[in-house]
Amino acid sequence: MEKVEIHAFAFGGRALGRMPDGKVCFVRGALPGETVLVRITSEKKRYSEGELSEILSASPLRCKAACPNPCPGCSYMHVSYETELEWKQRQFESFLLRGGLAERKVIASPAGAERRTAWRNKLKLSLEHVPDGSIRAGYRAEDNVSLIEVHDCSLAAKEILEAYQSGGWKKRVSRGDRAVTFRFTPADGVCFFTDTVRPAVPLLTETIAGFGEFRTPAESFFQINAGMSGRLAERVVALAERCEAKFLLELYCGCGCFSIAVAERRKEMFCHGVEIDPRSIACAKENAKLHGVAERCAFSAGDAGKSLGRLLRAASPEETLLLVDPPRTGMDRRALERIRTGRAGWILYVSCAPDTLARDLAFLRAGGYRVLESGLIDMFPSTAHFETVTLLKRES
Repeated sequence: MEKVEIHAFAFGGRALGRMPDGKVCFVRGALPGETVLVRITSEKKRYSEGELSEILSASPLRCKAACPNPCPGCSYMHVSYETELEWKQRQFESFLLRGGLAERKVIASPAGAERRTAWRNKLKLSLEHVPDGSIRAGYRAEDNVSLIEVHDCSLAAKEILEAYQSGGWKKRVSRGDRAVTFRFTPADGVCFFTDTVRPAVPLLTETIAGFGEFRTPAESFFQINAGMSGRLAERVVALAERCEAKFLLELYCGCGCFSIAVAERRKEMFCHGVEIDPRSIACAKENAKLHGVAERCAFSAGDAGKSLGRLLRAASPEETLLLVDPPRTGMDRRALERIRTGRAGWILYVSCAPDTLARDLAFLRAGGYRVLESGLIDMFPSTAHFETVTLLKRES
């Protein structure tokens, strides 16, 4: 066992401290200001990793976690939400200020979540098939291999939790299935699907507060916190309204929510969305009709990197706002290269990973782009993750 003095939360939700010899140690479950005993599980050259064994000196900020599971997902459940949001903002600012990616004055105050629990309208659990024919479901542990079986999840919507706990879904699972996904919408109720089981409702109707309903494929991406999706869309629209652009080009557009939301507010703007999933594009076109903006919103299925150059040339780059909402891995290098050479007047970058955001911002800054505003929206309370929206302008 090693005694560790904890002094911070690192990005990713683990506590950060130092051992008596000064070596850095990462451990989940501890709090800044605490002294803890840690069982070291991994020794690296510059740091160690370990499991919390005992709290020798507890922080007054520590509270009883609402989550009954020992999974690594709820990284901040043992502190107040105010403390969680404060540390997330610190981490976000550190990514932007380190390396001079943005000035402190352009970093907005964080937008906190409306509630910490029961917000997930989508739940994906890993499966293990036991020799006696039973099925274990849960989350992967810190090693990303071991399964932590769960019977309850404080983050899941109550409708999903009821469907999961009923166990009826197990009757349709085959031995080849490695995961099960539940989704809930007020319009469609709960559906589930696995590697082999298709959802009973292939298209779902999601609602974004302030922006109405949107159709989306059940297996495609959509924001999983319905209570906060409206605030995210409002931030995107507000920043789009700061630009003098006449054209909006959206990469990774999904079912078209952002393009349609901007088109509804900016009557003079023409929008074009690109998404590699043709089913999502079909929904985007349907959504544009439902929202009455089909004449000013076009959508096409294709690779974002390959489509970008052609679409920018068809518009006027200096009058174009480029909206990107990539996966957690960030923009691929080819797309970034084409963005930088495409010379769009503005870029609106929606990101769920500040580390890859910082990497991409450094590349764009070298291409002449400057951050006008960047802010955190806590779409994933109690977890280590959060969403950010950043507006950049190309310097002449």
